[in-house]
Amino acid sequence: MLSVIYVSVADPDLGPADIASMVAGAQANNARDGLTGALIYNGQNFMQLLEGPVAGVEACLARIRADLRHHGMIEVRRRLVDVREFADFSMLYSPLFRAHDEDLSRLAARRALDPQDERLMSNFLGLGRPGGAG
Repeated sequence: MLSVIYVSVADPDLGPADIASMVAGAQANNARDGLTGALIYNGQNFMQLLEGPVAGVEACLARIRADLRHHGMIEVRRRLVDVREFADFSMLYSPLFRAHDEDLSRLAARRALDPQDERLMSNFLGLGRPGGAG
């Protein structure tokens, strides 16, 4: 299985309804294609962890790269894995993920989420908050 984390810059005209539509589409497509993951939006940028069969992840990434709702997509981590980190979620999402800081820490503590991935996600969340990362 392939696991990829990427970041991108959101179109500044995206509103909550646009993001809700994007998430609903991702959840449906991922469920259909056997993919799982989490999407974080910090108010300006997206970070997504996407995992599943190699061909499915690669096809999904190609669609994501062509999506005009964001640009500047950069992969920050790519690796083969045996176990999914977000196996229970076709696409976990919560606006600005504010309620999930402690959840990410708990997942890491239970070894359900790689500690490095937890740090990446937590730091990314901090970038979208007043006062920056931390």
